[in-house]
Amino acid sequence: MLRKLRWLVLAFGVLGVIGPGTASADHRFDEHSENMQALGESLRSGSFTDPIGWDTRNTDLAFWGDRVIQGRYDGFRIIDIAGVRAPSWGGVGNPKEVAFFPCVSPQGDVGVWGDLVFRSVDSGTRTDQCQPFLDQQTPGFEGIQIFDISDVNNIQQIASVPLDCGSHTHTVVPDLENNRVLLYNSNSGSSNIAPSAYGNRCTADHGRFDIVEVPLDNPSAAHVIGAGMLGTALDGRVIRACHDIGVILGDVNRAACAGNPLTVVFDISDPANPVRLFDLTSPTVTSFHASTFTWDGKYLVLGWEPGGGPRPRCQETGAVDEGVVVTDEMKTIFFHDATTGELVGRWVLPRPQSAFENCTIHNFNVLPIRGRYVLVHGSYQSGTSMVDFTDPTNAYEVAFSDPAPLEPGVLSRGGVWTSTFYNGLIYESDTRRGLRIYRVRAREAAGALRLPHLNPATSEFSLP
Repeated sequence: MLRKLRWLVLAFGVLGVIGPGTASADHRFDEHSENMQALGESLRSGSFTDPIGWDTRNTDLAFWGDRVIQGRYDGFRIIDIAGVRAPSWGGVGNPKEVAFFPCVSPQGDVGVWGDLVFRSVDSGTRTDQCQPFLDQQTPGFEGIQIFDISDVNNIQQIASVPLDCGSHTHTVVPDLENNRVLLYNSNSGSSNIAPSAYGNRCTADHGRFDIVEVPLDNPSAAHVIGAGMLGTALDGRVIRACHDIGVILGDVNRAACAGNPLTVVFDISDPANPVRLFDLTSPTVTSFHASTFTWDGKYLVLGWEPGGGPRPRCQETGAVDEGVVVTDEMKTIFFHDATTGELVGRWVLPRPQSAFENCTIHNFNVLPIRGRYVLVHGSYQSGTSMVDFTDPTNAYEVAFSDPAPLEPGVLSRGGVWTSTFYNGLIYESDTRRGLRIYRVRAREAAGALRLPHLNPATSEFSLP
């Protein structure tokens, strides 16, 4: 059984209202397991509306060397993590924000390749540049923006690719034999929207994920080159869109569209021409949210987002939220055989959350370890945890950090958007606060490979 502690103090600084900072007093009383150590923070606060009238939440993470790209609804941050070390490694050093690029267009999920940052836009904006978004009834630019960050003091937008139904998230798929990066676009939307001035439109039966080619010798010429067709399920249901797409390359070459209403698995031996293999579902799931593979390609890990994210769906099983009875499945990660689609195991969040904490299992990634299956997930106000599913029928929690409700007595939105394991540490993107970093002392995490970079939805190689 995990021992629970509360951090007595982690006072590196004070949380600012809008600008960057270091640590916040909110962090010092977070409940956590004894083996999970907080190392440092780089904060830039986020809000759903206040104080500037539009959404400023922190979102996804991507990593290149000693830098983290943190997405936001109003732009992105570049954070230097070279100085972050645990005390036993020579002292604690906070990550440092080296750039914040404002770009008001949601939801701002990011990917990175060298000096290129890719950014998703899923609400109509006035132009394809960084302008405030329009009301949802007005057709505007939606798609992927591309930025050159070679000079962090002079970041330049170099391309924008309009995409039907917008870009909710995207997956970076390197194809270096052809000197290019492909972006698998997940739109997630299903509204009927007339064509905009940029050509993007949307229909309810979209039924595909578009593929964007980014030529590395001329990234400003990025354009759509094809699509993965989602098809129709055996029971006749139309698979409308992907929310996220997990990819593994190497000797496996598979992609999994976490779709609405099913997950679809593709062979991507030719990454520009995905071949549909099969679709699958998990018990009670109505629309999938996230997918990833183990590094050997044996298992497919799936999650969903009951209540859409703002609702407290991780309460004690049997609790009622707006007339909906909370079930184990609402706070579950599912493990499927990646070849057959068969459900082989599951893990249920063991710490019920209160009625004042929005919570679903939101995003996760698998550690690059030979011989074990371990993941890290970030799940709104339930915080961050590490799970061992080497035996998928008997998965267990290795470590966790679980903050108190943001506003006790009031249901409020916030918490951890995503948590990612990268080169020995866990990086947590908190919607309201910014970036937090942890170390876990556990045998389960031993032997994890160091990577030169990481886009969390993509495993660029496979392990035997």
